[in-house]
Amino acid sequence: MKTQKYLTAGKYATIGGSMVHILICDDDAAFAQGMAKKILALSVYSPKSMNVQCLTDVNAMSAGALTKFDILFLDIDLGNKNGIELARVMRKHNAEAVLILVTNFSEYAPEGYEVDAFRYLPKAELDRKLPGYFSDALAVCRTRQRKVEIYCEGESMPVPVQAIAYVESQGHEQCLHMIGWSKEELYTRLTMAQLEELLFPQGFLRIHKRFLVNMAYLQSLQSTGAVLTTGKSLKASARNYRENQQKFVDWKTQQIW
Repeated sequence: MKTQKYLTAGKYATIGGSMVHILICDDDAAFAQGMAKKILALSVYSPKSMNVQCLTDVNAMSAGALTKFDILFLDIDLGNKNGIELARVMRKHNAEAVLILVTNFSEYAPEGYEVDAFRYLPKAELDRKLPGYFSDALAVCRTRQRKVEIYCEGESMPVPVQAIAYVESQGHEQCLHMIGWSKEELYTRLTMAQLEELLFPQGFLRIHKRFLVNMAYLQSLQSTGAVLTTGKSLKASARNYRENQQKFVDWKTQQIW
């Protein structure tokens, strides 16, 4: 029998960010500490919402130790360990981390694609490239961190916005269809009107009385239907088509700028 998790109304949700955890993983302690000081001195760094840690003990380096971090500066050459292999295992448990590979060896570049490396940071160019790379990584991290915090059975459940593909009305309850999360579906007794009010500022569009779609997954919108990037087809309301089409265009323009 399928166990369903119900999200209850009341104090049902808040929008908020969280602490950005940054790790410098390098077996050269002096280099790691030096990089940490440079990050702390950057104008975009905020001690109220970020923290930086260094991991320099090779024996303590494991995929598990890396999974709790949001931004990861990982040295590729870790003595008897391979940073790429470490990242490959880490990715199985943390697909959202912004990974910057720190290296002096450009030949590793093809392998970086396998672990979804965000940037390559040559150690010789640290002073020049670190400020821009860190700012870019922080921007991506903040986008990925957007969460809708929903109270479930008296407890807070932070749900990543980007993990909700669309919401479907199913009578007295609504189903949140999830992507890349621990559950494929979440169920709530909130009304579609409540969910629309909560999620519209986060980029969701009510295309039909039964469907509320995350525009990040909206591939095309027509007067009678919509297609998501996942290949899923949904009904759309012809009555609100022009208004919704304009909202979709406006949203896409905001993403470009």
